[in-house]
Amino acid sequence: MSKQAARTPPDFTLTCHSCGEVVPPEPWMWKHSCGSPLDISVGIDKHRLRACQEPDVKGIARFAPVLPLRTVPVTAIGDSPILTEDVDGVRVTFMLEYLNPSGSFKDRGAYVTVVKCAEMGFDSIVVDSSGNAGVAIARMGLRLGINVDVFLPESTPDGKKRLMRMLGARLHEVNGDRMQVHAATIASAERGAAYVGHWFNPYFLHGTKTMAYEAFEQMDEIDFAVAPVGAGTVLLGLDLGFSELHSTGMLHTVPRLVAAQASGFNPVCTELGAAETTAQASHLADGIAIANPPRLLQIADAVKRTGGFGETVADDAISRALHWLVGRGYMVEPTSAVPFAAALAAIRDGRIPPGSSVLIPLSGTGMKVLDELTEVVGHESN
Repeated sequence: MSKQAARTPPDFTLTCHSCGEVVPPEPWMWKHSCGSPLDISVGIDKHRLRACQEPDVKGIARFAPVLPLRTVPVTAIGDSPILTEDVDGVRVTFMLEYLNPSGSFKDRGAYVTVVKCAEMGFDSIVVDSSGNAGVAIARMGLRLGINVDVFLPESTPDGKKRLMRMLGARLHEVNGDRMQVHAATIASAERGAAYVGHWFNPYFLHGTKTMAYEAFEQMDEIDFAVAPVGAGTVLLGLDLGFSELHSTGMLHTVPRLVAAQASGFNPVCTELGAAETTAQASHLADGIAIANPPRLLQIADAVKRTGGFGETVADDAISRALHWLVGRGYMVEPTSAVPFAAALAAIRDGRIPPGSSVLIPLSGTGMKVLDELTEVVGHESN
């Protein structure tokens, strides 16, 4: 990653989402002193957006003009292909985020996060993860020579654990849910290490916003964007990217955002007044099994502001959606089927009407969880 994209870094401000206090970008701060998440606002205009289409730069590095970074190493992250399917008269466009180098959209957020840590001189990073974020952070840490410690649930699929170890991360398994893993991470963070958990980390969202930029470039129109919601980094990233495009007049209408959650882990949908499900807590959607995300109200506000809605789906619906996806060659993990299951429900009841154009990022690969994927979709043939 020796090559750098030539550019002038944008101005940006770091602000507390709750109290509005503007804080300096250094030293590293993962949340405000009042306990609330921080937001980053980047100064952009049409000239910066057009500069992102530089043909000689590939991957996420071409978005250098709108990223809060001084250095932007060239990388294979980004440039995700799309495929459009007709689903009962609705154009559903899948963004194949699972084709990123470490197998998930979280490569985008990990890129901006770890590069910023390198700029600030850190040689050690601590993160809590259910798997994909840990793999993505470990990969970027390895590329930039930064040590990575990952705290994760014992129940994390073995394939993801093996990948993290292969990438040089030190694993700390916690017997508990994601909230308990988060608490253990904060309590055990080494002095001098940067805590980069994506639940709070504002730099992560400026990586995931590039999905919106790429979708805008590739799709003629986007009426709805359906995102899996745990900590909210897909949905908030899409909201940030679409909002930046809209603020410059390049995007005329911001797509309606749909928060897709799994039963038992649906606080955003509850906040939005979505219908409750009587099903038991999901076992399939481990990647978004977060009961109390720190940015809950921020996620709900983004959905409301765009005229969207929330949809909770149970494991039977997730399983059916996963069968559909894998049956058409989309090799994704079960969590990636959640937004498609939500879209199918909304198409059936008319909230997504015929003729609509729908964006769904397929967030994570099934190659890390082949045992679990085979159990849900079907056994291998001899």
